[in-house]
Amino acid sequence: MLFVWWLRVRRRWRRCSGRSVLHGRNAPPNVAAARTRKEAGSVSVTKSETYSETGNADTTAVSREYELRLATWQNRLKDVRSTDRLFMQLRVAAFAAIVFTGVAWLGEVVSWYWVLLPMTAFGVLLRLQNSVIRRLQRSIAAVGYYEAALLRLQGEWRSVPADGAEFRDALHPWSGDLDVFGPGSIFQRVNQCRTQPGRRRLAEWLTTVPDADTAQMRLREAESLREQLDLRESLAVISDTADWRAAEATIQLWTQESASIYPKWTVWSARAVGVVSVVALVMMVLGMVNPLTVFMLLLVQGPFVWVNRDRVAKVMRQVDSVDKALKQLAEVTEQFETFPLTEKTLQQLQLRFTVGGINASDCIRRLSTLIQWQNNALRNQFFIPMAWALGLFVHLPYRIDRWRASYGDKVAEWMDAIASLEAITSISGFSYEENGCLPEITDEKVLLTATQLGHPLIPGSECRLNDVSLTAEQPLILISGSNMSGKSTLLRAIGANLILAFCGARVRAESFVAHPFQPGTAMRVSDSLQEGRSLFFSVVQRLKSVVDLTRQDRPVLFLLDEILSGTNSHDRRRGAEAVIHSLVEHGALGLVTTHDLALTRIVESMDGRAVNKHFQDHVEDGQMSFDFQLREGVVERSNAIELMRMMGLDV
Repeated sequence: MLFVWWLRVRRRWRRCSGRSVLHGRNAPPNVAAARTRKEAGSVSVTKSETYSETGNADTTAVSREYELRLATWQNRLKDVRSTDRLFMQLRVAAFAAIVFTGVAWLGEVVSWYWVLLPMTAFGVLLRLQNSVIRRLQRSIAAVGYYEAALLRLQGEWRSVPADGAEFRDALHPWSGDLDVFGPGSIFQRVNQCRTQPGRRRLAEWLTTVPDADTAQMRLREAESLREQLDLRESLAVISDTADWRAAEATIQLWTQESASIYPKWTVWSARAVGVVSVVALVMMVLGMVNPLTVFMLLLVQGPFVWVNRDRVAKVMRQVDSVDKALKQLAEVTEQFETFPLTEKTLQQLQLRFTVGGINASDCIRRLSTLIQWQNNALRNQFFIPMAWALGLFVHLPYRIDRWRASYGDKVAEWMDAIASLEAITSISGFSYEENGCLPEITDEKVLLTATQLGHPLIPGSECRLNDVSLTAEQPLILISGSNMSGKSTLLRAIGANLILAFCGARVRAESFVAHPFQPGTAMRVSDSLQEGRSLFFSVVQRLKSVVDLTRQDRPVLFLLDEILSGTNSHDRRRGAEAVIHSLVEHGALGLVTTHDLALTRIVESMDGRAVNKHFQDHVEDGQMSFDFQLREGVVERSNAIELMRMMGLDV
């Protein structure tokens, strides 16, 4: 019976072993053909499979790749669950053997050595099953990752919990209007970071304007990782249960403090007494030493613990809550340490993970192990007696503090490198899935030109594309149109693609060339009862902030939706004309939308530096429809009355 169980364990262990389901000798048969497409066992999609003849990403090929990997992980998950059940059965059998031999030993039928055999087997099975549980967790995470990836390709990604809402800033010049954070946001669509430093770095990139060289460097980095699906998979299966909001600050504060000074005599004395105590315990088991002698040796540890009690308590307060975060940090670091990065700037980040020939992941894992042992020494009632005998209450805090003295100043550097690598990996994943072009960010000319531009958060089957061109010679496009015709969406499409280009991502366009503008938006404005602000006051306040941006050195791209709504037509035209002239005179470029046709006359005062364009709607058989296509000139009709009638109002 035991032999049959062993054969089953051996067979299932081999089937569920291995780091990646698509690498190594144990890869499942359904990826055998796929492996031949790439060198060294990789099944990342080749360029010919990923791109169409026009240079856009082939999402069908990406979807097939995801489906292949999902099926592979689902098969592995089934095997691992079966193995887990088998180990559970073996542990039950081992426990029964412990009870049986224990009763036999108490009845003096067998020697106590017989009890050790099932106890040892139970311990080995427990350790092996812990490994199986880790593989089970990885398999579940991988299945969830590819299921979510397929949903992203279908435009269904808004259920992802990490939407970056904690990074919202009501005073930021564009993040609120362009849906950078929160439900249904750019951050929610792009983010694949596993750590809070990575998420914070991605949020930083989405809300700051780089110079052209930095934007192009990020683009090269993201493109070098674009087809590295194995890297993103290996990061996705890492456990994400750490409370980073608390752990990140704790880690940074602790590593920046100076190490505590332990009296060396207490440390070495505790170690010496611990060794003597263990020897005495062994001799007591063998009947060579009186138990009272061992008890007296254990009492000797008391003074050493008392002398160092304040230092021990301080260390444990600082590191008690960061164990999970450290484990996750070590796993993420290990992936970036070992992955063959090709871009030089990424290789430079990778070099930060080596300190004196030791990998950062090994250093972090060593600290995590010390903290775990210390937690066991304080909380595990089965381990406390052994910890006391070995002097671990003094030795472990001392080792933890020594770690801080050796590597504490490197932690900030490691976390900074991880943050940048995670952020660029998220960008590369978005570009892998996005049907877009390589943007060009240039300092040479102040312009923004895009052909077949669409909003990156709208599913491809629903997205309507338009051409936009802004130059120093023609810095303004004034867009008129009826309600719901697509004016606001076009503004957000321009802004969203621009900030994605700043991050190094592909954009939803056939071509996209832009200066590294400072975006300034006035689109989603509301009043505030608590602050005593009316809607019109909020609009004026937001316009003032956009105008103020033009006083900086960087050229501004302004996106103004329904400019100065909330006041009468005469004041609106006069104010809008003044604001637009001020922006253009300060070198800004941008778009302004309105459904007030009187404002379209502003173009006549711009001496050929502005152009009118419009969106329109169609009403047939009482049904209103839109084609969302940008056309030349001013819109000829409004749909407000028709819309009110369709909603049942008597007008």
